Amino acid sequence: MSNGCFIGIDQGSSATKALLIGSTGAVLFGTRRDLSPPFRQGPRVEQDAGEILRSVVDALEECLRHARSAGITVLGAGLSCQRSSCLLWDGATGEPLSPVLNWRDTRGAGLIDSLAAQRDRVFRSTGLPLTPYYAASKFRWLRENVPAGRGRNAIFGTLSSYLVQRLVQAERPSIDHTNAARTQLMDIRTLAWDDGLLDLFGLSGIRLPGITPTACDLGTIRTASGDAPLLACIGDQQAAMLGLGVTDEGDGGINYGTGGFLMVNTGAVLVPAAGLMASVHYSTDREQRYLLEGSVNAVGDALAWLGERFGLFRDTDEVDDICWKASTDVVAFLALNGTGSPHWESGISSSLHGLTADSTAADIVRAAVEGIAFFMKDIVEAIRTAGTMPASFIAAGGLSSLSYLVQVQADLLGTDLVVSAEGEASARGAAFLAGIQRGAWSRGDIKAAAGDGERVEKRENPGILRRYERWKALHRMTGMLDHT
Repeated sequence: MSNGCFIGIDQGSSATKALLIGSTGAVLFGTRRDLSPPFRQGPRVEQDAGEILRSVVDALEECLRHARSAGITVLGAGLSCQRSSCLLWDGATGEPLSPVLNWRDTRGAGLIDSLAAQRDRVFRSTGLPLTPYYAASKFRWLRENVPAGRGRNAIFGTLSSYLVQRLVQAERPSIDHTNAARTQLMDIRTLAWDDGLLDLFGLSGIRLPGITPTACDLGTIRTASGDAPLLACIGDQQAAMLGLGVTDEGDGGINYGTGGFLMVNTGAVLVPAAGLMASVHYSTDREQRYLLEGSVNAVGDALAWLGERFGLFRDTDEVDDICWKASTDVVAFLALNGTGSPHWESGISSSLHGLTADSTAADIVRAAVEGIAFFMKDIVEAIRTAGTMPASFIAAGGLSSLSYLVQVQADLLGTDLVVSAEGEASARGAAFLAGIQRGAWSRGDIKAAAGDGERVEKRENPGILRRYERWKALHRMTGMLDHT
């Protein structure tokens, strides 16, 4: 494939990005389409399906035009998509019947609370904790509140399955293993819809997409700018791990995006662990690979909130310099979308502690950044308890550019971090997976193509360890006060 390339598309909450990836794994071209901010009202977080679809088509067409002008053959495309975001649409016409309920939408929290006694049963079947972030409770809300959802053509599916059907104009909708798992309705071992879970969530009889491997021939995307076989669809965080070269058992990766994710590759073995998520990494018609995963629900979100609501900085580019200027031991517990792994608390408050007459805005900003690292530390401790611990981690995502964050993360974890030079790991991983399906790349090729990054060496840092202990105490106290 010396003159061939693959397109990787990453559809996220705030933007759709697309890359042309050459035979060596190098990025030949990239483009981005920003999206309107999600509509937020209380527990509701919604997006427009039509706007998202247009952004994907526009980004894809620009890549196809660039490839054609450069004389490069497009061998295929892969789609990475935000997980757990879901909607209703008409399977016959492809028209949306509801907004996209974003993964951060928690309107199903009441249903989840009513099913608390079934937590162990849900975990055994899905490898996931029982929370409103996954699609099952959102599907129940849609079934009860959108009359069109009771029509015979109504499809209940993730955003990924909607996009795939529309992009390739498929007669029947499909959903890959990684996104199907995030509905909390697929059995993680059989990789099939679980009738017992459908009964449990009050969803018996709904029409779901057919489940496929992440790497498979999904159809051809035909546009005015050219055609591309769609060879892969995968959850965005699984794609990011491929893009970072987290391909071998024991490899670890951290992705700092709108939310944050820390993952460990467990190879061909499924390793469920309390408080964490056992996830399909990717699958083909020959094999399945797995990850052990923890999530932080507000990373980029938390900093955007501080900047926009309180004016502590104008742009995240300023955050690094601000952190290095902090001087007092302020700690911040920011749980804007709940806590994620391994605690899984929805509706918990956020709080600050340690403000003195000498504290400044810099101390609050640093506390928020350190709070991200503290949440990641809690995930690693849960992974360690489960008997798995990588020797090192590779980090990526927009906030991996914050030297303060990655340094204190290395100090807290007691291990060196490698910061990837590739900022769009999910799009790159989607392209790599399309290459796997085409037979162009192996796991070893992908690890080599991912390349090296900047190594951040761990340091002795008693200050960050002291503030971590205070942050844990603040977390406990916040939860207690919320229940008084």
